[in-house]
Amino acid sequence: MPEKTTEKTPENLTRALVDRHLAERGDAIAVREPKRQWSYRKLADEAERIGAGLAGLGVAPGDRVALLMHDSLELVACFIGAARIGALPTPLSTLLRLHDLRAILADARPRVALVHGDLVALADEVCEELPAPPQVVAVPFGGSGGGEHSELSDLLAEAGKCDVHDGDGPAFLLYSGGGSGAPKGVPHDARAIEASFEAYARRVLHLSPDDRVFSTARCYTAYGLGCGLLFPLLAGATTVMLPERTRPRTVFETMAQLKPTVFAAAPSLYAQMMHDLVELTAPRPMPFATVRAAISGAEPLGAELWRRIKDAFGVEMLHGFGSTEALHFFLSFRPGEIKPGASGKLLDGYEARILDEQGRPAGVEEIGALEIRGPSLARGYWRPSGISGVKRAPSPEAAPQVFREGGWLHTGDRFFVDGEGWYYHCGRVDDLFKVSGKWVAPAEVEDTLLQHPAVWEAAVVGAEDADGLTIPVAFVVTNVGYEPNDALGRELMEFVKNEIAPYKYPRRVEFVAELPKSAQGKVQRWRLRLPTK
Repeated sequence: MPEKTTEKTPENLTRALVDRHLAERGDAIAVREPKRQWSYRKLADEAERIGAGLAGLGVAPGDRVALLMHDSLELVACFIGAARIGALPTPLSTLLRLHDLRAILADARPRVALVHGDLVALADEVCEELPAPPQVVAVPFGGSGGGEHSELSDLLAEAGKCDVHDGDGPAFLLYSGGGSGAPKGVPHDARAIEASFEAYARRVLHLSPDDRVFSTARCYTAYGLGCGLLFPLLAGATTVMLPERTRPRTVFETMAQLKPTVFAAAPSLYAQMMHDLVELTAPRPMPFATVRAAISGAEPLGAELWRRIKDAFGVEMLHGFGSTEALHFFLSFRPGEIKPGASGKLLDGYEARILDEQGRPAGVEEIGALEIRGPSLARGYWRPSGISGVKRAPSPEAAPQVFREGGWLHTGDRFFVDGEGWYYHCGRVDDLFKVSGKWVAPAEVEDTLLQHPAVWEAAVVGAEDADGLTIPVAFVVTNVGYEPNDALGRELMEFVKNEIAPYKYPRRVEFVAELPKSAQGKVQRWRLRLPTK
């Protein structure tokens, strides 16, 4: 855990998210689902009762409270309730495999785990093998939300009120899959939240109490937690939660019903929505009719896909790039300042440097490793030494490689910057490879493949041929109406060869049903590089 700072800590996160809105906006809607909604006053009451209940279970300031929950009214209340008493809410992916969930719980060591009912069996199985298992509390899923109190707060509630804890230390804990998929805990304090909100939500999105924000990115990710919970509530706006699985048609229905003004999703979901929109019969929905800002993040967005989505929906997506260690975006498009294919320009308050293989500053348009510095960066990983005996726990080497002297964060990503200050993502540090002595950026080849109508998704990696030389290999998911075969593979190779530098074209095309992705939805190229058995 990072060393404590002697700086004055801002007020408790609960005051910023709900309490300061009660006087003027207490009856305004804070959180909505398709069938339920809570006002700021109701959310504050639920969070206070949940905080008191957690304290009654022995949760003290600094303790972790695991949240293995679907995005919902209860998740928001549990997050704020835990923060209220100085505990660290720790949202966990509902898609984690058993061994990853076990590693994360062993690392976080929560005192209590609040778990939605359909996930309790998984939590119980995992906790059986932990040396210090948390107390698992089953959270009722759904309900009318119209009673005086939720079933959860009735379940946890203790007599009396719950004081707000204003002590020093982290405000919450997030887990990042990282490039290799190994879980790493990232604690953030209230300063980071306020700084990220100022730099992005206020200065780029111009969020206001009049906004209705619908983020399909889940709250266990940094992208989703910012867009879907922290930023809307800090602005006094309404946030829309979708407890169900995120399918395009469900998203269309939710947008038609709740009319968001700000929408956030990963590029892959935008692509799925675009694909499903074509198949819907008339009258087709107009999902973005009320949306003034459409946000894209969590994975690269090529220029061709950006243009396709703009043509399909009539929106100019505000793409951004960030990391769990930085809490949210540090690069972004801005309204009226857009460059398809780029990742964005630096947000106010952030610095960046791109280093070559010798650690020297790279030149303009020269690819190198990106490092950043700014007010929302974490100070280090949670327990950087890891947990012995737990499969895939964080390695002792992780922290010094990432958090560097002078407050710099080594992102693990390769970028170049042009003369106008636009940053371009070229893949992870271990994704880039050389062919014939020249660098190949997988993202460039993938974006070119996406320009072919037969390609739905693509991922490119470097692999050895029979002579031990590195060649580009493309893994392709075909679009509807196209049959994967050798002839199509040859066509795709020729297509890339004719569009970009010939040495970059894939020497082999493998057709797959789907690309391997992390719980955060990011393509895991490292799994494609694994030898086949």
